[in-house]
Amino acid sequence: MKKTGKIYMVAQQANSSLEELKQDVSDWLSFLRILTTPESYRFDDAEFQEFDLLALKNRIQQLTDADDLWFKVNSQGGEFQLHISKLALHERIILDGNVFLTYQQMIENYYDTKMIKNGVYAYIRALDEQLYNNVENVAKRTFESDAEIRALPKRYNSKKEVIVDCNQLAGYDVYFKGLCLTSCWKMYYSSVYFQLIPKSIFLEVQQVHEVDELENQLIKVTLFKDPFNWNLPVNLKYQRLFRDQMGFDQLAWSNGTGVLRPPYMEYAFTDEMIQTVQYQNDYFQPVEKKDATYFVTRSYDYLHQKYNENRTKGILNAQAYFPWIDEKSRKMMNYRVLNPEMTIDGGLSAYEFYIRQFLEINVLDQKYDDFVSVLRFYLPKEAIKEIPLEALWDKLIDVNISNLKQKELSTRFDLKKAKNHLRVVFLDYSYLESMNQTIDISD
Repeated sequence: MKKTGKIYMVAQQANSSLEELKQDVSDWLSFLRILTTPESYRFDDAEFQEFDLLALKNRIQQLTDADDLWFKVNSQGGEFQLHISKLALHERIILDGNVFLTYQQMIENYYDTKMIKNGVYAYIRALDEQLYNNVENVAKRTFESDAEIRALPKRYNSKKEVIVDCNQLAGYDVYFKGLCLTSCWKMYYSSVYFQLIPKSIFLEVQQVHEVDELENQLIKVTLFKDPFNWNLPVNLKYQRLFRDQMGFDQLAWSNGTGVLRPPYMEYAFTDEMIQTVQYQNDYFQPVEKKDATYFVTRSYDYLHQKYNENRTKGILNAQAYFPWIDEKSRKMMNYRVLNPEMTIDGGLSAYEFYIRQFLEINVLDQKYDDFVSVLRFYLPKEAIKEIPLEALWDKLIDVNISNLKQKELSTRFDLKKAKNHLRVVFLDYSYLESMNQTIDISD
């Protein structure tokens, strides 16, 4: 991989007044002038002009609370971009590595201060790491060799073009309810995140270099010491583990099938409450769900500002895998909503992953022995007709397969491996609405 040796910084702020907005933009202008020597600037898509401090200051004073405006400044040693949307600011900065190292303490102080004041989120990372994890277009990955690109996971986009499946990469930026979820060198999380992820999860995250709680409930997480060493194996491990511990990919993904990795944490939401379960081993370290011996459950009622936390030792029961239970029909069920049309292999890898996730379980539960366990896949109508059954049988060569039944809008079969059993059902999306209206899980 060809490296730029640069630093990439992003910050989102929410101002409460026009005067506060103007002050923050002025601070941004002063900040970039301390770090670098500005050469040119532009507003929106206009042509670049020679840098004119007075013109920029005058434009800042003319800002209104309804403005939607882009500032861009090119400098010796950096590129600075600021998007003003009403009273919100979104900042992106690319700095030469030597500039960052020279002013690192001041830069971090600048970000600490602005985020404490009115920040929503921010991060600082190596530009190379950001590009590696977030460039989906294969043609734009000019920083890698053909062999490196071939090794990356792929999927289709909406135009049926092959792109890199960045959902599978540890540093991919995903957005959920307007908040950035990523894993990189240094990250800032405001209290806005606590409406989604309980604050204690941030404070208790393990195997990171540092976690600091600053003023105004701001949390700063640093994964490792040197941002430019992001691709050392140990740092890549920390990056992946942080993302898994936080459960970001249980909240948001956009590749049609999910991340295809076992969860370290799972979420459940109601209109008034967040519920989470973290999985840990006997040493209280984060582990995959199937290996857990301790379970940390948290519930936060954000309507009444009530928080409960409980840690219990034990083993998983059947309901941990199949939460919908029908006593009358003696069935228990879980489901996944997939869009295999976005996958290169027609969904084959996803089907195998989820089937094994719900078949190869270790539970001591009489209900599991007595009930039929059901895994439903909800798919587009076109995908129902193209399920790669023969290829799936080859993948499940160690599993006994029986009772195959196919209809126009559904396919089902039964699986057995040792003492474990699973009924797999593929259904058209239209069945999902009726499932959400009733707990009937008969097949």
